[in-house]
Amino acid sequence: MSFSIKADNSFTTVFEKGNGNQTATYEEVIEFYQRLASQYDNVSMTSVGMTDAGLPLHMVTYRITTDFTEKHNNSDPLTILINNGIHPGESDGIDATMMLFRDYAQGKIKSPKNSVLVTIPVYNVGGSLNRNSTTRTNQNGPDSYGFRGNARNYDLNRDFIKADSLNAKAFMAIFHRVNPDVFIDNHVSNGADYQYVLTHLMTQHNKLGGKLGVYLNSTFQPTLEKTLANKNWPISPYVNVFNRPPDKGFSQFLDSPRYSTGYTTLFNTLGMMLETHMLKPYDKRVQGTYVFL
Repeated sequence: MSFSIKADNSFTTVFEKGNGNQTATYEEVIEFYQRLASQYDNVSMTSVGMTDAGLPLHMVTYRITTDFTEKHNNSDPLTILINNGIHPGESDGIDATMMLFRDYAQGKIKSPKNSVLVTIPVYNVGGSLNRNSTTRTNQNGPDSYGFRGNARNYDLNRDFIKADSLNAKAFMAIFHRVNPDVFIDNHVSNGADYQYVLTHLMTQHNKLGGKLGVYLNSTFQPTLEKTLANKNWPISPYVNVFNRPPDKGFSQFLDSPRYSTGYTTLFNTLGMMLETHMLKPYDKRVQGTYVFL
């Protein structure tokens, strides 16, 4: 499948054009990044490997200098990898990241020094193409979205270490090529109701271990939480009750290597999931994801 590059260089996303309850289709996402890469030298787009849908996995890079390829030593830039659309019905990150890359490329927000930003625009290509409005009926928007399972009905966030899908193998190729310092996987919650728009699942700091584990637990997480609170976007650890009443306490999420952050932690990458709250309006969830990123 190929996509033509349109002459429109406004780069206004489908989400921004609508009433706050629309998300881009797979074709619209890929076309957007193709146009962005053709217009701005510090944005590049390439395909890596194949997915179970018979289409390649794409990787988009934003960098301050135009000669960056991959990391080689400790003096190289801090690299962040953002994964979107692993469950395409959870589309908040897809739309937020499109706006983020555009705003960096156009200078609307200041680029962080000595940093490189990489995204997989849509990881679950087959699920994204399986567009519907009924498989997440309790979710408050968008009005249509992709399906959770991939082209072979795999839940891709249970497939990282076992790699039964072509998607997982393509992800591995991208991950080890980019060698990120920080990995972010964008999701939307299921089930529980609470006041927060934003919640996070950090990889377990004691499993990450060493200086990086201490940094995650004592510096990174509290600083992130404080910064977001100061921006009026308070964030909480993910609410997951495991069928037990709150007065009995909450169990910590075990991100085994079948999950994205469990896999990336094996390679000393600080991993986290952002889980927006499915019962909050779609526009608020996308805005919150943008601020978090």
